[in-house]
Amino acid sequence: MLTLSELRCEYAVDPLGIDVVWPRLSWIATAEGRGQLQTAYQVLAATSRTGLECDEPDLWDSGKIVSAANLVTYAGKALTGELGVWWRVRAWDGEDRPGPYSAPAYFEMGLLAPEDWDAAWIGFPGAWSGKAMYFRRDFKIEKPVRRARIYMAGLGYAELRVNGHKANERVLDPPQTDYSKRVLYSTDAVETLLRRGNNTLGVICGNGWFGSARLLLQMHIDYTDGSRETIVTETFWPQPWLVFPGPLVENSIYDGETYDARLENSRWDDPDAKPPAGLVASCADSPGGKLEAAALEPIQVVETRRAVRISTPAPGVYVFDMGQNMSGWSRLRVRGTAGCRVLLRFAESIYPDGTVNQENLRSAKAADTYILRGEGEESWEPRFTYHGFRYVQVEGYPGVPTEDDVVARIVRSAVAQAGSFASSNELFNRIDRMVRWTEASNLHGVPTDCPQRDERMGWL
Repeated sequence: MLTLSELRCEYAVDPLGIDVVWPRLSWIATAEGRGQLQTAYQVLAATSRTGLECDEPDLWDSGKIVSAANLVTYAGKALTGELGVWWRVRAWDGEDRPGPYSAPAYFEMGLLAPEDWDAAWIGFPGAWSGKAMYFRRDFKIEKPVRRARIYMAGLGYAELRVNGHKANERVLDPPQTDYSKRVLYSTDAVETLLRRGNNTLGVICGNGWFGSARLLLQMHIDYTDGSRETIVTETFWPQPWLVFPGPLVENSIYDGETYDARLENSRWDDPDAKPPAGLVASCADSPGGKLEAAALEPIQVVETRRAVRISTPAPGVYVFDMGQNMSGWSRLRVRGTAGCRVLLRFAESIYPDGTVNQENLRSAKAADTYILRGEGEESWEPRFTYHGFRYVQVEGYPGVPTEDDVVARIVRSAVAQAGSFASSNELFNRIDRMVRWTEASNLHGVPTDCPQRDERMGWL
């Protein structure tokens, strides 16, 4: 008898916002004994979990299909935009014994056609050179919410916040594309972040690979009484989107970030606080590309590492050796007076005197600057840049930093390791580790050629 698990839709676990109208479903079969194989399967799909578990598959009942395939294309009723689908599967073994149905899995359709988008691109054409843009939209909720979805593309990179909380674990989002041909949007379930009364959407947009920040967002709130409210990026009164600069005063893929904590307004996206002084966001030109769901693993912080050694090659200069070339950034922890500037410089190698060697970076500055607000312990890490590095050189730090004050944050597409290699030959093992680190450090949406210098193109 076969037991089925690890159900996937389009190779993802319970994905939201897919736009493949005939998605592929897959599973893994486990046998009770040796020598068994799948000889047939049956897939059930329904619009509700209750209907699925009560054997009322109103979307698809494949019946018994004689096949050893464990990757099949959905073949039920046509799927419409935003439809949620519950599905499960069972299989027959080599002795024609049916196994139990798998645990239910879920997937949800996104916005499938251009006419499904009511939102318009917004920004601030006057811009603030190099600075990130902070967008805010206030709204009220007066009745119970059943479901809420946000569909968003923020260029070059964007961070979504709801009522003062980051709405997901993604960073450097959306992944890079040729924006004139294709723009990726992401889907977030945010009903648990909403509340009765005042609510606030906040989005921080950085330059990324695009340059002039702009935002496209559409939110659907479905209430328990069957009604729906839609909130979109637009420039119309009486509820416009506001845009203003903030503490992220410089951001560049190659050069790094400058963050002035003295400019922070911790309540800029707090629904109980008055919005900061800002401007009404303006209409912005579309980047031109087709909107498509981001059907790939998101870029995330996948690991945090401490330095293996800290050296002091010059007075007030501290070099943190993270022990491994990687891609990402550092998280800084510091106490000091307001206006104190801490500089973090990133490199893959060091000079004989122990200071970082950035010659191979060419024109990329690969440096982050944090300016203290001077209020107790402060913690900061970048949002819209990343570096390829092993060494972090810290300058201007007030006091002597410890291994907990500057840590490495490894950032890449959150792909799972699919296999492993080990042998009795340590050279082969080292080559394997080198290849895996190289590929992982070059995976940020697209596979790139390098994560450190002024290039990082998708040559692969």
